[in-house]
Amino acid sequence: MRRTRSSVFVVALVICITLPMYASADDIERRRIVAVKIGTPPKIDGNLDDPIWEKAQPSGGFTQSKPDIGQPMSQLTIVRVLYDDENIYVGFQCYDSEPEKVIGTETRRDYPVWSVNDYIRFVLDTHHDLRTGYYFGTNPVGAQVDARITDNSRYRSSWDAVWDCAATRHSEGWSAEFSIPFRQLRFSPKSKHVWGFNCARTIRRTNEEGYWFFTSTTSDITIISRAGELVGIENIPQGHQLELRPAVVGGVETNYDGKTDVNSVKKPSLDIKYGLTSGLTLDATINTDFAQVEASEEQVNLSRFDISSTEKRPFFLEGVGIFDTPISLFYSRRIGGEDDKEVPILGGLKLTGKMGKQSLGLLSIQTDAVDEIPSTNFSAFRVQRDILRSSSVGLLFLNKALWEGEEDNQTFGVDLRFNPTAEANISGSLARTWTDGLHDKDMAGRINGGWRTEFTRIDVSLMDIQQNFNPEMGFIPRTDIRVGSSRASRTFLIHRGMFRSVLFSGRYQVSQDHLGQLQDRDSRLSAGIELETGDLAEIRFDRSWEYLDEDWEIQKGIIIPAGTYRWNRYSVRMDTDARRWLRIGGSFRNGEYYNGDRQSLLLRGHIRPVPQLLITGDYSWNFVDLPDGDFITSAVNSRYTYSFSPDFFIKLFLQWNDDEETIRGNLLLRYTYQPGSDFYIVYNEYWSENKVQQRSIVAKLVYFLNL
Repeated sequence: MRRTRSSVFVVALVICITLPMYASADDIERRRIVAVKIGTPPKIDGNLDDPIWEKAQPSGGFTQSKPDIGQPMSQLTIVRVLYDDENIYVGFQCYDSEPEKVIGTETRRDYPVWSVNDYIRFVLDTHHDLRTGYYFGTNPVGAQVDARITDNSRYRSSWDAVWDCAATRHSEGWSAEFSIPFRQLRFSPKSKHVWGFNCARTIRRTNEEGYWFFTSTTSDITIISRAGELVGIENIPQGHQLELRPAVVGGVETNYDGKTDVNSVKKPSLDIKYGLTSGLTLDATINTDFAQVEASEEQVNLSRFDISSTEKRPFFLEGVGIFDTPISLFYSRRIGGEDDKEVPILGGLKLTGKMGKQSLGLLSIQTDAVDEIPSTNFSAFRVQRDILRSSSVGLLFLNKALWEGEEDNQTFGVDLRFNPTAEANISGSLARTWTDGLHDKDMAGRINGGWRTEFTRIDVSLMDIQQNFNPEMGFIPRTDIRVGSSRASRTFLIHRGMFRSVLFSGRYQVSQDHLGQLQDRDSRLSAGIELETGDLAEIRFDRSWEYLDEDWEIQKGIIIPAGTYRWNRYSVRMDTDARRWLRIGGSFRNGEYYNGDRQSLLLRGHIRPVPQLLITGDYSWNFVDLPDGDFITSAVNSRYTYSFSPDFFIKLFLQWNDDEETIRGNLLLRYTYQPGSDFYIVYNEYWSENKVQQRSIVAKLVYFLNL
């Protein structure tokens, strides 16, 4: 650990020396827009013909970020902002000289519509801390997209608020209106407010993007430190808002394990949200139910180490960004599941938000006992302090405690994020764990550095994890390892004929244990080209080196002996533009693999036969030929989604994995009968070894109360 501590000391010394140099380096002249107070709210129907909008101050002048960086957008965009005692209203008039070519098809909430449709979005930095914000967007058919922004650029799509928007096409293009309740936002108690603000527009048929406030280093609207300012908001109320979401689930579950076992499902639950202060929110969950949450996608893992899965459960998603650190100490998928078993959650509390310059996070979850898995409490405490103009320091404490027994586990970590300019970032973390039976050599450290602009990206990282480091609430694939990695990429705009840009990138990573034994080494070079149509292609070369200290049974009866291995692989990737009704993409890899060969094929795409129906899918295939034998693995993930309206859709999700001989099906109907209130019908079916193992059908009703 001596090297890690020395590295941390060196970085800290460099930061101390450079802080005075950069303390005011990010001061820029920011564009401003004025919000005008009104007494009568506008009708939210997507048309800005309500006379109340004439009181707002129109603001245009959007600047392209692509394809012609720094040039005015080809189509005029006007944004207006109003507010009253309850809501802030944002209106967009998106003029278009060819209104019949405006693209708007996807109505589902939080779908990445920017990749397929015309799109507008804006951010609000309500604390004006240049680090965090709220993100809202829509397309020409009124799809709702919202997210939280943390760490000056991290997009958290899991955040869902109760708000309203509408959009409509017309002879001059299209327009949209947003109504955002102040009770859904957190802001400092002031009589006069200055909020960070920026907005952007995408014209999908030409792949054009433009910003209301644009600088040469603005590569995304989520870079809060590069936002303009919203002024004019005064004396808005800050009540302690209480939101209740009672829910009830009822249905039938059938298990086929030797004999048919039919169980009724009856489960009431309650989620509570309470605004303790203008900046802090308390969330509580009782008898938590996630019946509507889609299963994780099937993945074929041909490595020796675990791979992570995406969190999709609402309670863990909202506000979870506060617990992120450079080392993955908190991994919420550890809660509510163990040894591939689902563990019921009895209840939990979560406090997140901001107090002045401090961001605070508290979490406590109690799970039930299942078979040999005891009831367990998972707790987390996080505090982060803003420093300078977009940097922070923080600490994190985690505790996993069994209800019975003394096999507890604790993790403590400190971290630093230093952003001297909009392009440069440095982050670091140092952590220690305490586990019964594991003593000494229980620390880990990581340092990251990066430089990012519109067309250039450089990242370096050093990580040291000792052999007894054991964060049982985190995700650490392996211990007793030192890893150094670097990557760089550069995009060149060419705009010649059918060609838009070319991309070159490279990566190098090397790992060794604490005895100095080299564990693995990987290098990669790639080159890609993007067409003016949005289609792209890439070629890649990988060279790998790996040391196995013991035999590895990669498949039943197929052994890769201990030893040192080197291999080369080549791959090609192609992808058509996402806005097409038929999109086809994929990659093919071929080359050596340990002491044999491997071929891999990935196909993905979508088809939209009518605007309301979207069919997506991916198919992965691997053929591995080794001296002990050969094998094939395949996996399919496919979704069929039909959207009747922004408030009503039905989705079928099918999965197949021949490596584990499993088939899973999930049918979900969701109807939002009023803002914040939903009705679900969920049907699940699970097959294994060519026979059905489980079936279930449940209905869930959620009612939203705002007190």
